[in-house]
Amino acid sequence: MLSLQLIAHKQLEIIDYPLRKLEPDELLIKIAAAGICGTDFHLFTGEAKVDLPVIIGHEFCGIVVDRGSTLDGFTNDDHVVIDPNIYCGKCFYCRNGKINFCENLSALGVNINGGLAEYCIVPSSQVYRLPESFPFLRASFTEPLSCCLRGMDIIKVKQGETVAVIGGGTIGLFMVQLAKISGASCIVLIEPVDNKKKIGLSLGANHSFHPSEEKLSKQISDLTNGGVDVIIECVGHSSAVNLAFNLTKRGGRILIFGLSPSNSKIEFNLQEAFYKEISINTSLLNPFTFQRAINLLSSNQINVEKFLTREMNLSDVQNLFYSGRNNNIIKYQFVNQ
Repeated sequence: MLSLQLIAHKQLEIIDYPLRKLEPDELLIKIAAAGICGTDFHLFTGEAKVDLPVIIGHEFCGIVVDRGSTLDGFTNDDHVVIDPNIYCGKCFYCRNGKINFCENLSALGVNINGGLAEYCIVPSSQVYRLPESFPFLRASFTEPLSCCLRGMDIIKVKQGETVAVIGGGTIGLFMVQLAKISGASCIVLIEPVDNKKKIGLSLGANHSFHPSEEKLSKQISDLTNGGVDVIIECVGHSSAVNLAFNLTKRGGRILIFGLSPSNSKIEFNLQEAFYKEISINTSLLNPFTFQRAINLLSSNQINVEKFLTREMNLSDVQNLFYSGRNNNIIKYQFVNQ
């Protein structure tokens, strides 16, 4: 099968990769669609941990074409989407319900071959059925949405609170919609790209600002009666986190969601944090949120049709990592013809 393999940092090659025999509890999935994630670019550059060589791609869905010997619960031609994060179920964290901290965590597309390929072998524990009418291009958004749900579970937006989302990519646009569903009274999107700002406004943001806009903090303070209750940072850059500290009101809560390079650091005024009583939260992976993400997408509670996407073959995806992303594109998606 053809696959896109990360051979070394900053070295991606299209490889004709042989498929091995299935283990009893595994499924062979013909890939239908796979999203390209910002994390994939961090893996490519070496800014995030990865086991090399590996077929990348962790946001994918497809069709069951073969089953291991013990699997009676799936049939060939089932439409499925894959949770890439594999937990051991045996370590201290797993046994205490904190599976995202699993000491033996592995992930398809990071430590194990993933979905940027014609086919992928997947443990049955990671496979979720889809309604046959569920479009694959929409289903490929399940994994990032499931991670956003984890973040929202942590930050607990209350009805009537004000929310600022920093960053208007896939994650930020999901967070805007989830904040609206949660009952936020005012949602502010902070994003430099005009196209993304317009999409955010169409999906539920009440206001949108450029991050370098003059007197940004004062404008947002005036809109939100002294500052924002909840700030959700979706960029993965220290400047975005610093902005979050500037925008939050007393007693505010910050969710640092974006994945930053491993050497990223921030500085903030400890006394200001003390007097504001700021709560700082982070969010890791997607424990127990995958089915909820499927439910939201399949019921059209979350809109991805307004996202500006680009469908690509493997060669196009390979070139993307070398040429760089177009800031107007919300999501690049591999489509296996």
